[in-house]
Amino acid sequence: MLKLKQVRLEKGFSQTQLAALAGIHPATLSKLENGKVFPYPAWRKKLAKALDWPEEKADELFTEVEE
Repeated sequence: MLKLKQVRLEKGFSQTQLAALAGIHPATLSKLENGKVFPYPAWRKKLAKALDWPEEKADELFTEVEE
């Protein structure tokens, strides 16, 4: 699982809620969480902001963590 999904779940957001907060399509968020699309810098920045995650550590959201 990616850290992105872990943090989203810890904060209690659904994919739809986080996608709306970040201004990206829910299907894109799903693909990001499943590693099916490349996380462009703009998406990383938007997701970090929506999750109240330090922007300079946005890359960490796309690392694998244990479930």
